[in-house]
Amino acid sequence: MIGPLPDFRAVSAGFVRASEFLPGLWRFRLPVARPEVKQVNAYAIEQEDGLMLIDCGLGGDETCWQALVAALALAGFVPADVRALVATHAHPDHMGLAEPLIAASGCTFHLHPDHAHLYNAFRNPAVVGAARRGRARREGVPEDELDLYGDMSEETDAISGAPDPDELLVDGICLTSGLGELRVLETPGHAPSHVALYAPAHRILFSADLVYTWFGPYFDYGLTPNPVAEFLASLDRIEALDVVTALPGHGSPIEDLASAVAAHRAGIEQRLAAV
Repeated sequence: MIGPLPDFRAVSAGFVRASEFLPGLWRFRLPVARPEVKQVNAYAIEQEDGLMLIDCGLGGDETCWQALVAALALAGFVPADVRALVATHAHPDHMGLAEPLIAASGCTFHLHPDHAHLYNAFRNPAVVGAARRGRARREGVPEDELDLYGDMSEETDAISGAPDPDELLVDGICLTSGLGELRVLETPGHAPSHVALYAPAHRILFSADLVYTWFGPYFDYGLTPNPVAEFLASLDRIEALDVVTALPGHGSPIEDLASAVAAHRAGIEQRLAAV
């Protein structure tokens, strides 16, 4: 993940925003208690029987739950209205509240099968932490910094549980939503469990943490042989889609996906050249 959590983990519901991007499609801005990542997006799609929620925000503190409840209320809903929770990937800021939301609503939970990078760390932090410190030592990290590399607080303290999914999100799966068909696209690189969701009827892509309006790459390290190559292949995949707007996991909607993809590709090339 991205290292130790700050000591102060409470968030403010006053930061929460809800905006209706299209009729029946809501974007929620949820707070994150980190100086480098201050917000995360969740998206709610109105259904005949309630809501489909795409991601649910950071967990681990009661104020995080209060922020999600406040976001739903701004759109006129309560947690019990959520009938399906779709996690774009297994990172705490995107599915940290999955367990309490499932308990409050009885909703189904949808996640990619390669979620062990979070679930193993949550369930066996001592084992995973020791493996991280060992790898860091072998790769030349100074002894006085090894505890930072082996810190497990994000995986253990920023999620409120690790519920098993009811449906695995893999290529070929199509979810029925209020926007019509939602096609699941496996898009690893940022994380092994990362997926994007494509709504062809509206030419909308829920791009999660694959691409933003700015270039700020992050890769889960040491889990797959070449996450950078996976990331670049995922960019190729979404670039081939007919997309008017991409809705990212952080920041503003992307109205020119081709330019954003080109900027991310160029940024990766520059970083690789520097290395």
